[in-house]
Amino acid sequence: MRAVVVTVLIVGILGFTSQAPAADAPVQLKPSPDIAPKIAAFPRLVAAPDNKASQRINQALDKRDASARQMQKDCLANVDKPSDADYERSIWVTMRGPHYLGFLASDNADCGGAHPDTGQMALVYDLASGAPVNWQRLLPKAMVQGNSTDTVVDGTVVGFVASKTLQSLWLKAEAAANPIDPDCENAVNDPKLTLSLYPDAKAGGLAVQPGDFAHVIAACADTNVIPTATLRPLGVDAGLLDAIDAAHGGGFFDKDLP
Repeated sequence: MRAVVVTVLIVGILGFTSQAPAADAPVQLKPSPDIAPKIAAFPRLVAAPDNKASQRINQALDKRDASARQMQKDCLANVDKPSDADYERSIWVTMRGPHYLGFLASDNADCGGAHPDTGQMALVYDLASGAPVNWQRLLPKAMVQGNSTDTVVDGTVVGFVASKTLQSLWLKAEAAANPIDPDCENAVNDPKLTLSLYPDAKAGGLAVQPGDFAHVIAACADTNVIPTATLRPLGVDAGLLDAIDAAHGGGFFDKDLP
């Protein structure tokens, strides 16, 4: 299972002004037509043409939708008949400001291989710059032991973080929810385990999910949310945590977020 960092109930638009949205306020999103039946497209920011940050994010989302279109074509090309191809994508907004915009995409592809390919991709953008967030700038130096990249189902390259602290918090949350499956023990306790991160405004914290697992243990990659109150004493960027709390209180997220 491939996860990311770095996603449908989309925020409806009744009207908007020509003013560029402020990074310290919630942003408006407009729905995009589905790429194909059961293949959702990312919504786009509503912003003035001169808002470079918003345009940068929308351009990045254009590329992600293009990857899904290519994935659909590749899936069809790998089967004997179109009815044998099955590719689906669902998308949720995990946070739509202030300061940060987060998406979670879930992909399921059965394109004639030995087994279906399933995974999640988290995309998180800085609304002030339009750039993907750099987790090494938002987490204290001692919390990050490394970073890496990998590809997800549609071929998008995404980033992962290695963090003993977050891994420990994830393990604690996982054990509290359900006993860890013995088949998962080695994988989730691996000191080289990589993690996908994204702000989960619905739950009020930072979502943590183990990175790429083999298909046979893909079910081990549960997502657990670490509350902002737990992260503050550890030195996680206060601006990020304040933004998550504001989004949580304001309801700036998709209500059906899994």
